[in-house]
Amino acid sequence: MTRKFSILFDSYYLYHLPQYEPLIDLLSKDDRFTIYHSVSRNIDKKEYELSKNILDKKPGKFIEGIDEADRKRKIKQLDLDVFICGWSRYPIDEFVSENTIVGMIYHGIGIKPSYWRDNHDRLDIRFVEGPYRIRQLKDEGIKTESFLTGFIKLDPLFSGKININNLIKELEIDKSKKTILFAPTFYPSSLEILGLKLGEYTRDFNLLIKPHAWTSLRNKFADINLNGQRKLLLKLNESFDHIKIIPPDFYNIIPLYKLSDLLITEASSTIYEMISLDKPVLVNRFFKLKLSHRLFKKRLYYNRLNDKMHKEISEFCFEAHKPENLPFEIDNALNNTSSKLSQMQSYKDKMFYKLDGNASIRARDKILEKLSTK
Repeated sequence: MTRKFSILFDSYYLYHLPQYEPLIDLLSKDDRFTIYHSVSRNIDKKEYELSKNILDKKPGKFIEGIDEADRKRKIKQLDLDVFICGWSRYPIDEFVSENTIVGMIYHGIGIKPSYWRDNHDRLDIRFVEGPYRIRQLKDEGIKTESFLTGFIKLDPLFSGKININNLIKELEIDKSKKTILFAPTFYPSSLEILGLKLGEYTRDFNLLIKPHAWTSLRNKFADINLNGQRKLLLKLNESFDHIKIIPPDFYNIIPLYKLSDLLITEASSTIYEMISLDKPVLVNRFFKLKLSHRLFKKRLYYNRLNDKMHKEISEFCFEAHKPENLPFEIDNALNNTSSKLSQMQSYKDKMFYKLDGNASIRARDKILEKLSTK
């Protein structure tokens, strides 16, 4: 009997998991692979327990440890053929043997410089979503092999695997209204500036709010207090019948794109994910910023955003520069989507390789090719 290849998907944070899922689903039907999962013990207990509960239901075996040192030891003992990560800012070399192939399916697309700053020496290959990223990584001096797969996370949007009718029932969507998806990032965020006015501005629509996982699961990140956002979300949910707050166990935003007519966000990879469907995106250009970023805006772009890409999204997105502009811009985006379609197409061609639902197949085939030369 031929030995199976062992592959572990390290969902260090819960929001890494949606990037892997199409590949996990594909390999679960491939008898050449044995699948393992794991989650960092350095994350908050609430997020760890939710992640473990989700992964326990996935095909494959969950590897846990009493702490991060124990987790490292157990994973290293597996002597894996392949280790897949969603970022590389942790000691990957302590989890794998010399012969393990380490691949990264990065946890987002979009306008954050972490995309190319995140490049551990132990990475053997990066699975890349489009030609623009290949060039950008090269320009930033990244030496790791970059392989063009397309954006694996988006495969379900183009493979017919999302059941809209089930979603409509589950979320109790009023089919007589258009649906807006609001996906605020945890920082910089427009949510607190909008406050309860958000409910008033969107009364004529279904409003789905998909908070960042950390807004739902953490009190604080670095020096950013997230309690205010979470309290506001609860108040919005209590005050307005047309608003649905998507809970953290609904961790994959992808099905919501299929359901929604418009996305509202700030500096988020969701921008690029939504335009893959030729649907409009409205970007809020007003944020609640900490003092250092209010005084020195260049620090914001250096640490959190890419200034050039942040400006470029004006070409294919609609924008609200003040909270009170939101009602007008919502109508503008929904009624004048065609005015942005050519620019959307241009950016889709740049950012995505083959939106055909087969990115995970290309990743699997590349993994098998690298395994054949080990």
